[in-house]
Amino acid sequence: MKIIESTYRCLLVDVSRLTGFSEIRGSRYDLHWCLNEAPKLEKHLLEHLEHGIELCLDLFPKELRRLASGSLSDPYKMRYLRQLLLFSYKANVQHDNKTTTDAFRAFVSTNEEVRKFGASFSNSSPLLLHLAQKHAQSVIYRLRERDIVPFHGPGASTTPKERWDNWYESIEHLYPYSDYMFLYFNQDHCSQLGSLTEDHIEAKLIAVPKDSRGPRLICVHPAEAIWIQQGLRVALERAIRMRRDHPGPWPCGHVNFDDQSVNGRIALLSSRSRKYATLDLKEASDRLSEQLVQRLFGAKYKWFACCRAQKYRIADPVFTGYDNNIHSYAPMGNATTFPVQSLVFWAICCASMQSRGFHQPNSVFVFGDDIIVPSECAPAVMQDLQSFGLLPNAHKSFWKSAFRESCGVDAFNGINVTPVRWKSSPDAEHASELQPLSELAMRLRMAGYDEAATCLYNHIRCTLRRFFGKQLFLTNNCDHGGIAEYTALHSQCWRDAFWHQSYQRYVSPIWRLQEHGYPTVLNGWNHILESLTSLTRTRHSNVPDRSSPRATRLSRGWTDLN
Repeated sequence: MKIIESTYRCLLVDVSRLTGFSEIRGSRYDLHWCLNEAPKLEKHLLEHLEHGIELCLDLFPKELRRLASGSLSDPYKMRYLRQLLLFSYKANVQHDNKTTTDAFRAFVSTNEEVRKFGASFSNSSPLLLHLAQKHAQSVIYRLRERDIVPFHGPGASTTPKERWDNWYESIEHLYPYSDYMFLYFNQDHCSQLGSLTEDHIEAKLIAVPKDSRGPRLICVHPAEAIWIQQGLRVALERAIRMRRDHPGPWPCGHVNFDDQSVNGRIALLSSRSRKYATLDLKEASDRLSEQLVQRLFGAKYKWFACCRAQKYRIADPVFTGYDNNIHSYAPMGNATTFPVQSLVFWAICCASMQSRGFHQPNSVFVFGDDIIVPSECAPAVMQDLQSFGLLPNAHKSFWKSAFRESCGVDAFNGINVTPVRWKSSPDAEHASELQPLSELAMRLRMAGYDEAATCLYNHIRCTLRRFFGKQLFLTNNCDHGGIAEYTALHSQCWRDAFWHQSYQRYVSPIWRLQEHGYPTVLNGWNHILESLTSLTRTRHSNVPDRSSPRATRLSRGWTDLN
């Protein structure tokens, strides 16, 4: 039996104990129901709350009907019900070829829709476009595009990060290779390049595991483009974070990139006060038209256009003859996608509220595609977002009921009802999954699901013994960041504690997994340049190790006692 099924059965016991509904204990559900059918029931429940669609209790298993009925008025019952329905929703499932092919077809179809929108973009509301343009350019003019410090991010690339393989004329025109890549070497000196000139930047569309619904599609860019994109990303985020020097809407404190707690806190409070609505956009980055970004950014757009991919390719041989031009600004995979779409969404929302005479047009909070606006403005803002080719997700946007959802916080009538989700593979037999399983078990125990947590810790204990011949230690520190069993009982954590001679205090032992392999030989100039840019950005040279992982080893660490 897969460990996810064993954990789910123990979770049923926990929920039965916490709710007092004895019929839940001992009920059995297979993996297919947990992955596919249960999330549909949760969506049906929220549609009833938000849109008044009649709730059909007969769709629920008979053991959960009393809990489902009580959850409509009791936030705590809602929390337990959603825990059962969404526990497996984010499981890392390897999908079959048909599911992956369908995802590729959906991307091609969306790309065609964006092309049609770009062709008729001039028909958009002139006033709304003018206001959105004004808000976007009031921020973008602060961009210091020539002062970027480029660097490589942690993601994949289609060309090696250890050397430059292509010479892109679009990048060279604005960011000369001699200044930003080759330390004053020019094209004549770069005979080692595989292809000295490329007419366009091409990305590779790949599918990576996401959750039970299907894979996530990412457009992987060449290293030369990512190098510039990362520098532009930091420069744009810096411009957005700057303080306001003129009256009117301003994104500082309202558009965030690292701190999701702002949106999460507003969602929690608004689930009781109903003051703000939480909006979600479907396929946000894929539907953000290049024509729209170009109009909003004006003369500054060329700096972003020079390093974005203009074309893409699909490795699947089934796809032939499709339009391989990218009509969106940039799908996921471009380092600048997140700040660009955040700024565009904020500008459109502010313009929508201002055009309708709303007295607080700065009441907009954006984190990626999670948008928060005043509830009274939500329908109009959604309509205006749609007029710009974007697609609000009606199933994940809330402004009528007592439910709100934003940035990982689900709230119902002032109570956090966010479930603990399984994010590993269903069997979780590989040693590399011990760390996420340890964190999941800790969160289950902290949420009161002790049977499920114990089941997971037993699995971790057996895996540690089988792969490494090691035992699982106890700790009461929820921030240990390693592999250990969390306990809230202060007396238990002393079982494995020891006196740390160097730090003169008692600590708990933990395990950490580390991948090790053969180091990659770096090109001299690239290695020097990356060291210098790292020194400029972080005040110390921190070039990442690009060794090819060959094996996983266990190392012993420690953490403080709470």
